[in-house]
Amino acid sequence: MYYISPLNSLSNVEVEGNQNIDSQEIVASSGLQVNQNLWSQYFDREQFTKKLVKEFPRMKNAEIKFSGLNQFQIDVTEYREVSLLAKDEKYYPILENGEVVKQPQEKADKNKVILEDFKSQNQIMSTIENYYELPKEIQSGVSQINYTPSKNNEELLTIFMNDGNRVILNISNMDQQMQYYPQVAKEMDDKGIVDMEVGIFVRPYEENSTEDEQEEEETE
Repeated sequence: MYYISPLNSLSNVEVEGNQNIDSQEIVASSGLQVNQNLWSQYFDREQFTKKLVKEFPRMKNAEIKFSGLNQFQIDVTEYREVSLLAKDEKYYPILENGEVVKQPQEKADKNKVILEDFKSQNQIMSTIENYYELPKEIQSGVSQINYTPSKNNEELLTIFMNDGNRVILNISNMDQQMQYYPQVAKEMDDKGIVDMEVGIFVRPYEENSTEDEQEEEETE
């Protein structure tokens, strides 16, 4: 009797756990069909969830389970937004897996560090991983991280600090080198550049401007 009754058909699909992905879009993209056979869809649930994860870059995981006698619930886990990529005066959320969301937002989130001029997901991932290895007090002191490679070093970053200083260092040892920054900043008489590419060298902005002017004159 059950297999020929309405209880054998899927009557409703709910979504839980989503924050940035629309529930209706999830249901529509899942391929689940209301008023169709309940059990055949349930046994194929992994195919439906794989399709969803592939469809939505923000989606980390999805699970289909019963929420009633003949109803499904899709439990969604989204990737966390960990930073923002600045481009063309807009901000694109960067997820914890390094994926950049295509839909931009107009304003920056003060609680997320801003990245700029990054070209690849690997660069972004390495930078984010190293950034989140830093102590919280150092993280909170970082305003923006720019990818600024040189001819001889493709790993170079320029970190803009909230205290007005800039730090130059390599992606791969950012978490190690930045440990020294609080002490270095305390000993600085003027705001300037802390160069940690090789060793630790400090120079005030005025001195840096003079060096730039000399380089321009030599070029001319």
